[in-house]
Amino acid sequence: MSTPRRAFIMSSIEQYLSLAINITVVAAMARLLTPDAIGHAVTGIGIGAIALSLREFVTPEFLIQRPQIEEKDLRTSFTMLFVLTVLITVGILIISNEIAQFYDSPELPLFLFLIMMSAFADVVSQPIVATLRRNMAFGVLAKIRSAALLVSASSTILLGFLGFGYISYAWATLAGAITLAGLSAFVSPHSLVLICRPSLESWRTVAAFGRFKGASQAVDRIYETVPQLILGKIISMSSVGLYNRANTLCGIPDRIVMSAFYAMAFPALAASVRGGGNIKKAYLNTLSYLSGLYWPGVLLIALTATPIVDLILGPQWGDAILLVRLLSLAAVFWFAVVVTNPLLLALGHNRDAFLSGFLCRCLALVLLCGASTYGITAMAASQFISLPAQMLISLYFARKHLGFTFAELMAAILPSVVVTFFSLMGPLAFLAFNGWNLQMNFLHFGLMLLTAAAGWLPGVIVANHPFLTEIRLILRTLSNAAPWLRRHFPALRA
Repeated sequence: MSTPRRAFIMSSIEQYLSLAINITVVAAMARLLTPDAIGHAVTGIGIGAIALSLREFVTPEFLIQRPQIEEKDLRTSFTMLFVLTVLITVGILIISNEIAQFYDSPELPLFLFLIMMSAFADVVSQPIVATLRRNMAFGVLAKIRSAALLVSASSTILLGFLGFGYISYAWATLAGAITLAGLSAFVSPHSLVLICRPSLESWRTVAAFGRFKGASQAVDRIYETVPQLILGKIISMSSVGLYNRANTLCGIPDRIVMSAFYAMAFPALAASVRGGGNIKKAYLNTLSYLSGLYWPGVLLIALTATPIVDLILGPQWGDAILLVRLLSLAAVFWFAVVVTNPLLLALGHNRDAFLSGFLCRCLALVLLCGASTYGITAMAASQFISLPAQMLISLYFARKHLGFTFAELMAAILPSVVVTFFSLMGPLAFLAFNGWNLQMNFLHFGLMLLTAAAGWLPGVIVANHPFLTEIRLILRTLSNAAPWLRRHFPALRA
């Protein structure tokens, strides 16, 4: 099995476990806290995310791109990250009381303090995690990050059950960050004493990589957070909670398919560039793979929004159902956006990676902020303009450096259209038989999932989708393992 494929599998396993843990937390906290309390937590996390996104200007991810990692690179990465974290923390703590008054949230200063303290734990783990990603050690990463997430998740639920309210999220974030820092130090290929020794010797390398990455990340965080911050002030904290949780639910396919890809895409593409691989072919294959898995997922979420909201959030969150449907339908256009940034970074075109993200996010930010003044439904509907525009911008920048034609792009994604059609035939037939009633019970929900899964594989075969290569590999692996299985598990013998 190739290294990129193995990396994707390990990253996928981590993402699936992470998804299961996060959904458990979302389901539990939706029953322990009100939408208003969730809105306060989202606001605190969002403010912290915007502030800490400034650390991307000195991101340790430059280590992934280095031909060889030297001691000075590790030391500089730690030093610059630590200094900037101190400056950000001081700034946030100075204005935390004013922020709390602005949102009428008395516990927000403590919430922000805990988030900032968790950022200091990240200073230890981030250079080590970047080194492990560079080495494609996704198995090790999956173990330590899953353990840290489990600590964070269990802490959130326990504290919520004990009545800590939305501050539970901040304490849990700190517990998870400390756990990840400790485990990272344990598995690090480099001495922690070496990493933590102050140095600025490689600051030019850090600055050259981080100037565009940091600006891009800051824009991303502003795009994700500011519209909800405006919503919380203009409308209500409950609306923030509803919109955030709707985003979480329609993002389930994104977490299953896209996040696993994104975690290993930059290291894998960077390794391919260093090895002289065919990047255009890899990019188009990636679009085909992602669309063939992602499109059926988001469209199925749109069809089954009612039982998903009832199952995960509970009946008291019924106002989120329409939001989930709108966001899921619009998400069809997201598949190309997520691929462009790691591609451009791997090719060394950091400036264009920033420009692509900047243009996409600025356009989306204007639309979302404008829509937020009209409420959460308008925000969700604005994605039907925002995401197609972001897709076109991303494809433009990718085509600029890879030179693929429109025909080649269509040839890559048309098989996924066929796969999506076959995947949805069963669910749509079931809905037609049920009188197009979208209010379904959990039994009907389960039947729709089964019919979608049953239609996906025939669609892959009929379309001769590139994913057939992966299916054949799985079958060949199982076939090769059969003698071993029969030898060690006599019950499997005929």
